Amino acid sequence: MSTIRLPLPLRALPLALTFALAPAIAADTGVGVDTWRANKFDPSAGAASQSVDHRGTSWLRSGELHTPTGYLYMCPAEDPHVDDFGAWIGYGVLQIGAVATSGDDRNALWNRYVDWDSGLVLGLLDYTWQRPADGTYANVRASRISEDDQYYQAVFGRAGSYKVQAFLRDMPNVLSRNARSLWDGVGSNTLTLPAGLTPAASTPQQVATVIAARPDQSLSVTRSKQGLGFNMYLSPQWTAYANLADEQRSGARPYGGPFFFNYPFPANGGVLETPKPIDDHTLNLNAGLRYASRSWRMELGYSGSFYRDRWTRYTYQMPFALWAVVPGSASAPLTTGQMAMEPDNDYHNVKASFTRKLPLDGEISLTASAGRMSQDDTLIAPIDCQGVFGIGLGGNLALGPANPFLFDCSKWNTPAALSRRTADMSIDTTLLDARASLRPTATLSLRGGLRFNRDDYRNGYLAWNPLTGDYGYIAENGSQGSIVPGEVGLFNPLRMASNLTRVRSMPLDLQTIDADVGADWRLGSANTLGATLALNRFEPTNRERTRLDDTSLKLTWVNRTTDWLTLRVNYTWKDSSGDRYNFDPYHHFYSTSLPGYVPPAAGTPSHTVEAMRKYDLSSRRTHKVDVMATVMPRDDMTISASLRGDWNSYDAVIGRRALNTNSATLQWEWQPRPTTSLSLYGAWDRSQLSLSNVQDQQAGAGVDPSLGGPNYALIGQWWLRDSQRNLYGGATLDHRIGHVRIDANWNYVQSRGLDDYSYAGSSALAYPGTVTGTGPGSGGFPAMTYRVQSFTVGVTVPIHQRVSLRVFDYYERGHVSDWHYAGFDANRVYDHRVYTDGGPQSYRANLVGVLLNVKL
Repeated sequence: MSTIRLPLPLRALPLALTFALAPAIAADTGVGVDTWRANKFDPSAGAASQSVDHRGTSWLRSGELHTPTGYLYMCPAEDPHVDDFGAWIGYGVLQIGAVATSGDDRNALWNRYVDWDSGLVLGLLDYTWQRPADGTYANVRASRISEDDQYYQAVFGRAGSYKVQAFLRDMPNVLSRNARSLWDGVGSNTLTLPAGLTPAASTPQQVATVIAARPDQSLSVTRSKQGLGFNMYLSPQWTAYANLADEQRSGARPYGGPFFFNYPFPANGGVLETPKPIDDHTLNLNAGLRYASRSWRMELGYSGSFYRDRWTRYTYQMPFALWAVVPGSASAPLTTGQMAMEPDNDYHNVKASFTRKLPLDGEISLTASAGRMSQDDTLIAPIDCQGVFGIGLGGNLALGPANPFLFDCSKWNTPAALSRRTADMSIDTTLLDARASLRPTATLSLRGGLRFNRDDYRNGYLAWNPLTGDYGYIAENGSQGSIVPGEVGLFNPLRMASNLTRVRSMPLDLQTIDADVGADWRLGSANTLGATLALNRFEPTNRERTRLDDTSLKLTWVNRTTDWLTLRVNYTWKDSSGDRYNFDPYHHFYSTSLPGYVPPAAGTPSHTVEAMRKYDLSSRRTHKVDVMATVMPRDDMTISASLRGDWNSYDAVIGRRALNTNSATLQWEWQPRPTTSLSLYGAWDRSQLSLSNVQDQQAGAGVDPSLGGPNYALIGQWWLRDSQRNLYGGATLDHRIGHVRIDANWNYVQSRGLDDYSYAGSSALAYPGTVTGTGPGSGGFPAMTYRVQSFTVGVTVPIHQRVSLRVFDYYERGHVSDWHYAGFDANRVYDHRVYTDGGPQSYRANLVGVLLNVKL
């Protein structure tokens, strides 16, 4: 299905229909997505630019007001200038002007989710009509930075009767500004080599020369979304709602393009980074009925999502030749690789919920839902090639019994080579959730819940070629089996009876049961205690464990001994354990389960080391502590602080061993008068992930899975610690001097990631030759840093009662250091490894703008 981006007049049709269909439809704000529309130019959607009411938060007393826990209330905006149109009144604001960019204004990080460009902009259009006689209203809101960065919204309704809403929105996602594609046809599903390069016959020097001559280009994906919805009161008890939205994505992004791994075999295979085409869309739909009375609440709803991709696959030409590692043999001349695209899929879900009030100020609710996720997209042929693929012994590429490692492309490059032509896969979901709460006394609240959720996979896929009788998948577009004999990825009980390969899809059925009980007890007016005990049973299928039980206890304490301090403390303890861990539950999905399989002479290679524990099924002990304090030193000031610790210890010798996170935040807010506000913010967090693994010592042929055995010898074990530290800072000022408004903003983000490792012996390393000796050692990778600092200063000067002029300057400086991309500015080709994206770049950019604000 082709995705076509409509011109703006046609895409605006839903907005026009908003007013044409207003008596019948409206939008629901509690269901769906995109309930808040804004952009980077004005994230608050106009709220930040509004002038506050000089009377403050109350007409009854001077000074600022706080929430019960000490936070300052936001001051309301000043009353709009209202125009009278007979039965209607209207008010709004128009912000229109121009911006100019300078510095590194084409940098991808500067433009990541915004399309900054010099020229005219519509900062904001927000206008409301109201008819007081019957409560009818209408509103339009819009903002436009560029063709790829804009939103428009229209709302029409009648208070207490109906509401209809329509919108369209474009948002860019710039992924690279310094991409250099080796291939022509970026954005299409056919990537071809340019003139001067020959598929499967080009040298790295020739490829490097071509890429060096290519100009830098952008790789980005633009999301364009349109939506329409309604909410209507059918009676005092019944309401109905429906929402429909369609989102298109178009562009290209850096992606993979494997042709077997080049690292162990220099000048062979290929590791390619291709520009993947993006041309798809998703249609989302939800609708339902709601009922509410004094004792009952009910909702019946449906949700659906439908994804369609224009392409089922994309192909790319391979520049390099392959050579067989067996002396005297010849590799098939493969020239094309292919990658499957995301399959078309559908999602349906129906839900019903019922809530009933109970005595003792309580209520009980029950929710049930059932859904189906399905895909029946057309499957692509296992390989795209002509002639033969594989290895010809003795340099002979003729098919026949003398060439058992050579295969006929015509029996694999057709859908007839598939066991079925479409995916025909689905997952059925079932959910039951019951909740109850009671308050038997004024100081005690009780609550509890029980939840059952199940995912059932329907159908399975057996990779079998009826044309040849072979089972399995063609590995790496045929390249792997064209380099190493027997690694084509196929099994045949007559010709390849000892090949170990994946042959079936894996149904991951899952059932979870959650139960919790809790209580909150208020001790006088100053302290509240709470406790929640939760039990979870996680029962997956075809996984290393069939049962995992989580037990957690959460304790809370809220203290308000003094009027100026609110203290909250939470502590959570959690223990996860399960039945016996089976490190290899995948026998059924490999050729070992098929009739005719013959183990190799040395035995079937082990799937992995027996001591491996996957983190989501490993036994684990967790401790979490959260301490939050809100201080009100004076009526117009708030100080809030928090400390958090999260410590996870895993019962694993091989796998994830620990994950610990600590954080702290401090924020100060001061509003001495309605027209003046200041704030400061600082935060720090640090996380550490520790894991361990072991290198097999027998090149994948070892049969002993035990840690310390000949294959997974202790000399091959290594340990890694990943540390991540983040710092955040911010400051805001909003102050009015007479009729002139000054606003300033500063934001700072710094991230630093560091990986250090140790190893028992050099054989644990991917490249043992890079170190001297064979004994233990340690090392680390260069630190990865990301630092962005931005400043905004603006002055708003009144020109007329309804007109003001805002002049602002936005400066941003970003520093990025990522060793993965070191040297890419000079070269994108390393042996048979070809890279497209040049990596993130440091930048300094500035945006100057002038906006004319008109109160309509």
